[in-house]
Amino acid sequence: MSLLRSLCFPLVMLLSLLPQSVWGQYRTVRTPRSEQMHLTPVVQASSSDQMMRSVKETLRIAAPTADELREVARTDKGFRTYTFAVERPVTVPTASLGEVLEDGAGHYVWRATLQAPEAKNIGLRLSRYALPRGGALFVTAKGRPAKGAFTEQNNAKDSLLQIAPIDGEELLLEYEYPEGTHADQLALPFQLDALFYGFRDFRATESGFAQPGEPFYDHTNIPLSSLSCAPNVLAHPEVWKQSRSVVLLIVGGTSASTGALINNSRSDGTPYVLTSAHCLNNLFRLLGDLTSIHRNAATTVFFFGFQSPLREGNVRPTEEQSLSGANLVGYSETSEMCLLRITGLPRRTDGSLGTIPASYQPYFAGWSREEAPKGPYIGIHHPGGSTKRYSRSKDIQLQTEDYELDYTDRQGRSQIVSWTNMHWSLKEWAVGTTAAGSSGSPLFDQNGQIIGALTGGASTCDSPFEDRYWALKRAWKDASPGAGSIRSLQPWLDPTNTDLMTCPAYDPLEPKVVQRLSALYPDPVQPTLEAVKPNVLYTPKAGVDALANELQLPQLSDATVLGAYVVFKSTRELRRTSLPQVRITLQPFSGSYDLGGSVVDFASSTLGSFARYDAYGSPAVGRRTLRTDSIEVFVPAPEGLRLSLSAGRYLLSCATADGGELKLPLLAHNGSADRLRGWAAWTHHITDGWRRSAELPGGAYWIDLLVETKAPIIQPSSSGLTETLSGYYHTGTLYLEGETLRHSPCQVRIYDLMGQLHREETLAPSGGRSTLSLSGLLPGLYIAEVIPLTCPEIAHHTIYFSHK
Repeated sequence: MSLLRSLCFPLVMLLSLLPQSVWGQYRTVRTPRSEQMHLTPVVQASSSDQMMRSVKETLRIAAPTADELREVARTDKGFRTYTFAVERPVTVPTASLGEVLEDGAGHYVWRATLQAPEAKNIGLRLSRYALPRGGALFVTAKGRPAKGAFTEQNNAKDSLLQIAPIDGEELLLEYEYPEGTHADQLALPFQLDALFYGFRDFRATESGFAQPGEPFYDHTNIPLSSLSCAPNVLAHPEVWKQSRSVVLLIVGGTSASTGALINNSRSDGTPYVLTSAHCLNNLFRLLGDLTSIHRNAATTVFFFGFQSPLREGNVRPTEEQSLSGANLVGYSETSEMCLLRITGLPRRTDGSLGTIPASYQPYFAGWSREEAPKGPYIGIHHPGGSTKRYSRSKDIQLQTEDYELDYTDRQGRSQIVSWTNMHWSLKEWAVGTTAAGSSGSPLFDQNGQIIGALTGGASTCDSPFEDRYWALKRAWKDASPGAGSIRSLQPWLDPTNTDLMTCPAYDPLEPKVVQRLSALYPDPVQPTLEAVKPNVLYTPKAGVDALANELQLPQLSDATVLGAYVVFKSTRELRRTSLPQVRITLQPFSGSYDLGGSVVDFASSTLGSFARYDAYGSPAVGRRTLRTDSIEVFVPAPEGLRLSLSAGRYLLSCATADGGELKLPLLAHNGSADRLRGWAAWTHHITDGWRRSAELPGGAYWIDLLVETKAPIIQPSSSGLTETLSGYYHTGTLYLEGETLRHSPCQVRIYDLMGQLHREETLAPSGGRSTLSLSGLLPGLYIAEVIPLTCPEIAHHTIYFSHK
């Protein structure tokens, strides 16, 4: 048997790997009334009235047995899901598990305690859930404050409520009856259907695996260490274009998998996404149920560019670049093929359907249905529903083989699905692996063309062997009676009936280039540039309302600003509030350090939101979770924002949209990287205005503009640099800059006008900039002499200044 590489399963049937935004649950913000009430047990009204009994029973569930753990291991191996809990059905009446309390003023509370000794976490499933208006259910770990209540807003058509796991061994349930409830109306509006004993953590906590930008967002249940052999896709710029085609799929709000934009013979940008059938049929539980599968397609969300903006290490990627909704145009359980067409495209001003935004950097991969495509073969995918990863095969030739795996049908029965000569058999990865969440990901041949998509496999970093991809050539045309166009790829990928064996890719951005301006981003357009990692987390001080980078820009004509990226580290304070909206501004320096008017100025309005579907399949907007992660957000620019610049120095700033204090701790770099030549970090204080950052004298914040240009913007290189040294005095600080400071220590001597030496200090090499605080120096007129210690050919630099 082989292994499914998908996360396609109903949440109420198996608690497994899902983004927190998918299974985070809406709770009404309120605190339990019991915190302000003096409660006493309700006196028993009659021996037959269980609802009125005052009892203190505790429901205690058992840890998994050895047999259950062996079954979990088998399931993990067969389905590539991460099972962290076992289900414990509740057979006793819910009302008998707790006690009813009152405060003497007609307010009633039902309270019960649930225990799972030595459990990592406890999950719950409630049935017959139909809370009346005013009722509130609180579920909390014992000894911790309530985070909100489940109310009538959580009522669903199926009367089920699945409560996500809560860390701890003991939970407290409190149900507050609505105001005006009488003693004869104390029936509970829900039933405790099952508990889930969590024997594993459902969050990844691999603290030893952190790189700059960690910790990784903790909703991934596949530890990062298990993916360490699969590098970030940006570490392989040679597949940059193909990687732009790969998207993360969230299907029906309950499963994560991978797909790829694929071209057709017209090269007209039709937004087809190729994936695997089991990603839409809930791991074969919906076999033959096209109505439900169409509904899953209609509630699919596609996340573009979901990749760490680092070659090494992880930053939680932007969730703002997404499209939602699709039609099922190609689907075959015989071949495992699935082809979707994205429907949720932006509208043009005339109301017609537009295209995938350029800021998403779409790329429609080519395909091949040749009998023997050549390798090595490349897999680009979202293992664990996480950032985009790269795998490269050791195989240089592939063959199609028979394939089968087992699954569980709707009735809970074990079944087998099998294919005959339909799947490419990839024997071994030279780099990387696949994992749950990789299902549906494309397999590229030596020419960068898609030849199939992932169904399942057995590979891990420790054992990178045996993955199976359904073959595009086998899904090309189904000639069986009654097959129709839906069971074949040919009507969609070759609408002009060319009968070609291969189709080239289509890049809708060409001949233009979409590029970031950040000196930190490992620009795949220029892969030879040195890598500059964030090494500083800068927290704005009180009164700071903007941060900015000074940067050198070449002449630009008729460029288009697509948006901006900002990378920050979330805090507990942000978690308690919400992500602020920001304003992005680009201003030229005129003269020495005078700022001109803004040439770019736009603000966000929906920062931190993403497309999703609610429990009823209706479009909705989600708010991305803000744990203590390093997070990248994208701020789209107004459509058609043009930019033409003269070569020179500019200030690119990020401020709050409302003008208040900026409380986003930004990732930054401070050091001597040549790529940061001409860059400097600035801060803006509400009362003092703009000034160079003393904390980052040779650094830059992670603030990006994303622009579309006619040709690549060439970043400065380290070759041919002219040794320079200059400086100035400002408000008690000496500011020094120049190429000499990148590699030579400098001695600074400060004299008064009588020639007396007052201070002598040596500055270590920095990022081309250094600062020297003059605190303790008496007011007066001084001369600062700056002497390069390892560059005798560079003239000493002298600064005359009045210190106040």
